[in-house]
Amino acid sequence: MSTPTPGKNPLSQGKTPSQPYHGAAATPSVSTPFSASAAFSPHGARSSPQQFKKSPAAGSLNRSTGPVNFDSPSAAAALGALDMNALGVSLQGLGNLGQASDDERARRLDAVLAILNRNKGLVSEAGIERLAKKLELESFWESSMGGGNTKSFIMGGSALELDVKFLDNVVQSVTMNFPGSAEIVNKHAKSGGEILLKDLQLAKGQNPLTKSMGRFAANLERLAMLDKLSLGPELNLFEAVAGIYECLCRLYDWEIQKVREDPAAVAKGDEYIEGLVLCTRSGKPSMNTRGRVGMVLDYWKTRRLQGRPTGAAVDEQTDDNQQPWSILIGCAPLREIGLNPVRISDKWIGPEVVKMPGPEDMHAGGPIIDWQEPESTFAPPPDPSKADPMQPDQSLLGPQLPNVVFHATFDPPVHIPTSLWGQIQQLGCVMEEPALFKQLAITTFDSLVFPYPAGKGPDSTESRTVSCNRKVPYLAPGQTKLSLKTHASTLYVNKSIPSRTLSDMTFSHPQQLITILPYLRQYAFLSLLLKNTFTEHTSPNTLLDPTDAQQQQHPATPPTISKTITTNQDDYNNLISPQPKPSPSQPSPPTPTTPTPTPEPPLNIDITLTMLPVPRLTIIFPFRNRTANVTLEIRENGHVRVESQDVLDEGNRIAPNGRQRRVEDVGGVLEVLEDVGGWVEFVRSRWV
Repeated sequence: MSTPTPGKNPLSQGKTPSQPYHGAAATPSVSTPFSASAAFSPHGARSSPQQFKKSPAAGSLNRSTGPVNFDSPSAAAALGALDMNALGVSLQGLGNLGQASDDERARRLDAVLAILNRNKGLVSEAGIERLAKKLELESFWESSMGGGNTKSFIMGGSALELDVKFLDNVVQSVTMNFPGSAEIVNKHAKSGGEILLKDLQLAKGQNPLTKSMGRFAANLERLAMLDKLSLGPELNLFEAVAGIYECLCRLYDWEIQKVREDPAAVAKGDEYIEGLVLCTRSGKPSMNTRGRVGMVLDYWKTRRLQGRPTGAAVDEQTDDNQQPWSILIGCAPLREIGLNPVRISDKWIGPEVVKMPGPEDMHAGGPIIDWQEPESTFAPPPDPSKADPMQPDQSLLGPQLPNVVFHATFDPPVHIPTSLWGQIQQLGCVMEEPALFKQLAITTFDSLVFPYPAGKGPDSTESRTVSCNRKVPYLAPGQTKLSLKTHASTLYVNKSIPSRTLSDMTFSHPQQLITILPYLRQYAFLSLLLKNTFTEHTSPNTLLDPTDAQQQQHPATPPTISKTITTNQDDYNNLISPQPKPSPSQPSPPTPTTPTPTPEPPLNIDITLTMLPVPRLTIIFPFRNRTANVTLEIRENGHVRVESQDVLDEGNRIAPNGRQRRVEDVGGVLEVLEDVGGWVEFVRSRWV
């Protein structure tokens, strides 16, 4: 099948969807009663100087910037006694405040508004109403038919309708509807309304003065974006997203059924099968899940091979136990000429899901996904009554393609090398390019995973060292309680690889998303591996044999971390300017009267990271009475391939239970543990 499998030519599986571009017209704006005056904009108050002078607030903003006179001597003395320098205030900079240009004032106001918009306010009747106005949703209040203090706030647009019921300023229910939409949209309305209600309801210990509206605002903003870009029933973007969801669900069900044909997979249970499809096939689509309204495609998760803990503690844990890596799918305005606009269809995949490979797909070696090219969707003609008489008649141009494109948001963002960035662009996807000032700075993969301290940055000519001392939990053979071992791990990056962070992307066909999933998993796992090895764990990995399925308890003592990042320049500075030694006049520390136990020295682990031609980790650590040297490659779908190893030999290839250990187990254990430190302790304690 066409589940992405690594080939000789990366990102070359299947044909890139290509739909001829027929031009696009500007999307007519949605008329709402709040579109003209509800939202405050720093760019909207430049109509005339006369109007500005008439404003009551104009006097305070147009005052002279010359010397300030005080009628009261005590006020002047108080001002003179105030040390402005101590407060970090520059009077020289404040002198030009009134002389700034209109563009500079607008820029400053934009910065202030961006800061204020971070706080979405508290859940209340007034807060909901302000949010609806800000998102340009039509809204009105409706009193209860039976009287009392119950009333409803109804808001919506061209394809969305929300009904929020309040009782004494407390939300009682939320009903979401999609009038005029197809069944593939309306069947998700109930689950979406339940998420919005949970965002607004008071949890235990909360009251209306402490309930933030942040999560509700984030969900409503996604809904409002789709509604704003929709143009009536002809261009319903909720149906566009639901069409992709329906196709990917059919693909997911087919892959689940295909894996169930393997008796070995069935023996490991449904959780293993679902995780295998999620992390190695085409991902798992879902709608209205994990507190987010809309479509999500999960393609990776942490601790994917460990399973969920069992017992009473499971109910208290969140999805952070196996944090998913997801792609949120929506729509955005089309800004790039040549990119195929959105198409509304549930026929992105053929009815049989897969097909036999043709002459151009003989490398597949089996059935491949039967990707289809749906027909183009056209935007409805503009309303003649709202047409601009100064502009040409748009109806004479014939049917126009919508000025909208599919949009993907990666959560969390993925660090990838610029070579992969370019290959994704060749598929027809468009990513947001960094700003000009950011392009001048070098961003490398290691600097994205481990940011440099303030004032320092990556240098392509410099090697880099990241050091970390931490306590690693491990389970010794025959023991039931975890032990802690101090590791002194050092990461060497001899050659920096330019990289970028993939956070947003526009696309035109779901095949593009499925094609890049193996490579996203590759670098997601590499980032996860480095972070787990050189930062503190929120919960330690259990150290298991690849055939074991037990789960161990967390250690009582949390790990301690001390991390340093050095470059060649740091080593040179330390060489020419050594640290001063204590003065002979200083008293020596008192000699202890009782002997203190000598602490166990830390275990030194050296890790060298190279990125070309594929990410590779060379790990050197003490093993038995010698030094082990293992080189592992991180391949597509997070598979760890053993390039070379010297920890398995004739003396330890047979496990105590009689199982034959293979070279593949060296990489397989790292896939399970997702931590080089835990992997080292497993090898040292189990493969003696």
